[in-house]
Amino acid sequence: MRSTRNALALHDALYAFALTAVWVLVPATPALAYVDPSVMTYTIQALAAVAVALSAVLGVAFRRTRRALMRLLHVDEGAGRVVEPAVSRIDPSGKAAADAAAREALAAAGGNARGAATGRLAGVPWRRRLALSLLVCLFDAFTVLVVAPYELVAANSASLVFGLDSVWQLILVAGLLVGVVCALVLSVFRGRAFDVLLALALAVGIGSYVQTLFLNGGLTVADGNLIDWSKYTGEMVGNLLVWGAIAAALVTLAVTREKAGRAVAAVASVALVLVQLVGVVSLWVSPPDGSSIQTQRIYTTEQGMFDVSKNKNVIVLVVDTVDSLKTKAVYDNYPEMLDEFTGFTWYQNSTGSMIPTRYGIPFLLTGSYPKAGETWNDFFGRIYSGSTFLDDVSAQGYSAGIYTDSFSPDYAKTRTINVHPLDASKALDKRGTLEILYQCSLYRDMPWTLKPFFWYYTDQINNAMFSSEAENDPSSTPYVMNDPAYYQKLRERGLSINSEDASFRFIHLVGTHTPYTMDAQGNLNEEGTSLEDQTLGTFHILSEYLRQLKQLGVYDQSTIIVTADHGEWYLTDEPLTEPTSPIIFVKPAQDAGADAAPCAISQEPASHKDLQATMLKGMGASQDVLDHYGEFNVALEDRHDPADRLRTYCMLTHDGKRDYDLLEYQIVGDVSDFNNWHLDGNDWRNEEAWKQRDAER
Repeated sequence: MRSTRNALALHDALYAFALTAVWVLVPATPALAYVDPSVMTYTIQALAAVAVALSAVLGVAFRRTRRALMRLLHVDEGAGRVVEPAVSRIDPSGKAAADAAAREALAAAGGNARGAATGRLAGVPWRRRLALSLLVCLFDAFTVLVVAPYELVAANSASLVFGLDSVWQLILVAGLLVGVVCALVLSVFRGRAFDVLLALALAVGIGSYVQTLFLNGGLTVADGNLIDWSKYTGEMVGNLLVWGAIAAALVTLAVTREKAGRAVAAVASVALVLVQLVGVVSLWVSPPDGSSIQTQRIYTTEQGMFDVSKNKNVIVLVVDTVDSLKTKAVYDNYPEMLDEFTGFTWYQNSTGSMIPTRYGIPFLLTGSYPKAGETWNDFFGRIYSGSTFLDDVSAQGYSAGIYTDSFSPDYAKTRTINVHPLDASKALDKRGTLEILYQCSLYRDMPWTLKPFFWYYTDQINNAMFSSEAENDPSSTPYVMNDPAYYQKLRERGLSINSEDASFRFIHLVGTHTPYTMDAQGNLNEEGTSLEDQTLGTFHILSEYLRQLKQLGVYDQSTIIVTADHGEWYLTDEPLTEPTSPIIFVKPAQDAGADAAPCAISQEPASHKDLQATMLKGMGASQDVLDHYGEFNVALEDRHDPADRLRTYCMLTHDGKRDYDLLEYQIVGDVSDFNNWHLDGNDWRNEEAWKQRDAER
């Protein structure tokens, strides 16, 4: 007997060792291939799935070998079990005798047969239904309401006010609560209705998992551009077929083989939760955006956003996507939109630097531009480390306030007054956060047919997550890009005088970035407006800012620049087909009363590359400082270039998933004539993105 127990114990120990080896060695096997960070969690989940599958195979092998071993050792597995008697056909005339024999057998078995029969008629007991419901509903909730928000927030932390460190507990608790409530409701049903509903609930979770891993190809980025859903008819039909097949297979199994259906529901739910759990853990170990999950993030706050110095100011107002060519068309119909722009010059023949915003804003604040011969990684590795602009600003005695979501907080924190660590929990709107993140999750996880109902864009997330009740202290209020809200604060609070000797303010607003949700008076209109209304609303807000500077008596001695991070643009992996031109308005600091002249219009060739010298000259920097900026060492108002001035501009090729190239154009002449645009052959390639694309093909 002791040898028998030892043999079985040795067998069980070997199984435990094999299972441990699978979980330890399989995920640790190095993959000798490039893996894009944006799909890293899916790769980890796939590796975990392999481990789960191998574990299942080992489990089957373990049961079979153990059974064979027990037969060799003559161990009876059924010893002590109560087994129902065999069923046999009886003659009708013998029914009375058979019933009497059955009653005697039932009495002898202590009523076990009656209890078993009653259990079968009653269906699955409630406790077991609840257990099955919890497994499936928690799997659904974990997949859609926990994993999806976690991955979305972690992958976009650079663009969001609140990171995963601020919201992970809220998401987890809410998701588990939803799962438990749904399980309680599901467990109320009995019989076949329960099995069918359980199968459908499992289909939702599996469908969402499959959708995210395999069926979201071609889904565009959430940058606010409206989507023509009619182009995705094929994806919609294909998705419905896949989801329908999953649901049909699970329901058929549940109806025809109830026990097998319940077993599949339990095993699949547990296995896929374990697989996704590995991916969730990886978000902390290796976040998709390459950052680290911080316990105390660096935030861009509103501190100093509504104050200026009484002595000297350099103010840069950046309105996103406002294109000079589009703005001219609006101005022709509404010339009064520039009434407050006294003393300004509008340089209509203007070129930008780089597109999109995440490259355009850093250029305006660093002056970093790619050099011929350097690699993609070399350029992006030196954007901040190779710049002295903010240090030059500080050297002129100016305190800097930078208000944008597209600049490195780590770089800005020691060079600005408003970027610093912050406990943002008080500013988090918990209900709004859950609502918008659930909307984003459903947009990602649901089939293409339902995606239009959950469409969103990044600014919506920030606006929904931020609590407007926590705005009493600007130094503790994260800056959220929301033009109507900014306009309301500007009117209610008003600009004020600070105690700084000299102030540099760089304020990035939404401008005419899609979608158009602002009317001509700068108010929110969720029904949607037009490009013309959005443009007029943007200039209405700018005019209010300028008007308040005049009321404070600091307008004359302030250098003010109004520009855009880039002009009109669209996602494409091909070269440009039309010109793009960000607005550039400049008002130098002048003597009192000299700024009364209406806005002048100039056709001189201007460039974003002229703006660092323009800002620094407004601060009183010497020519030695300006010479650090090479050929762009002259303020824009002092330049007198010929009409055929050579200007360069970089566009990004992007397919909705990855950045591939920065292509450089040379512009000679009028920027509005695309015949004056020519590729010069400079191409900074993102080699890793190209490798990934080639691997997918």
